[in-house]
Amino acid sequence: MRRKADNMVYDVETLKHELLKIEDKKILEDKTYVDKLINSMMKHIGSTDPILRDNLIYTNFAKFINGGVIPQSKILNMLEICLDEEHLFYKIGEEKTDSVFTRSFSSLVVALILANDDGTLIDAKRLVEIQAAILKYLDKERDTRGFVGNKGWAHSIAHAADMLTALVSHAHFRINLLSDGLKAIETCLLKDVVYQDEEEERLIFAVEALLDKGIEKQMLINWIKGLSSNLNKEQEKHGQTLSFYRSKINVTNFMKSLYFRLRLMNPEDKELLVCLEYEIHYWFRKTYGQG
Repeated sequence: MRRKADNMVYDVETLKHELLKIEDKKILEDKTYVDKLINSMMKHIGSTDPILRDNLIYTNFAKFINGGVIPQSKILNMLEICLDEEHLFYKIGEEKTDSVFTRSFSSLVVALILANDDGTLIDAKRLVEIQAAILKYLDKERDTRGFVGNKGWAHSIAHAADMLTALVSHAHFRINLLSDGLKAIETCLLKDVVYQDEEEERLIFAVEALLDKGIEKQMLINWIKGLSSNLNKEQEKHGQTLSFYRSKINVTNFMKSLYFRLRLMNPEDKELLVCLEYEIHYWFRKTYGQG
């Protein structure tokens, strides 16, 4: 059985060669080749070689999925694999290990599949299950590194933000679950680490998706105020801890980025902009005692 399974995937060097000379015609016409190629890409999705992982595997997954050249049955199979314990949840909870590449790049493929589905591939019931998996992943991911020397981008939180955005934007995402989307963003902002590679800005696209879905402005305003209130409670309970300091930086950076994004894209949302202005100014005064 092991020998047969191994025959169904390419080794690393052969996979690189195949991906460098890929032909759309062969993808469309040769099912056996497609199966072997995609199985190989899935097997090596967490490679520590950034050229193979990012430039070849992910780039070609994006090309295949965005171009609609992979059969729907294979897309569904890829989705199931990406969400399993050996991919999105592979060694979940580890920090600063190579397992993050498998989790992070699996989340990107999930994002691609969700973003390219108009609701005919994934029904409402299945989407609820996918949402549960995504929220669980966001809560349990501990390796928040962005760029890793000699191995390229891990960027788990940025990729998770893309996955969350695609989830919220999906045709079957339910309006009554919008608060879950906000909770997921908050979970990412409070990871006890200061983001260095624009992760908090990627999360803004999830907020935009929530606005496009029709989230009530008051719900968003209450959530923003709640973020600030929770920071105050943490400071009152534990003092000026490193954890509080990191959370405050992430939250205020997120608010600043969201403010300017909304001012550009939704300048008519005066109440929301005023709320953000107030909270940004509040934390500046509280931190520096002036302004």
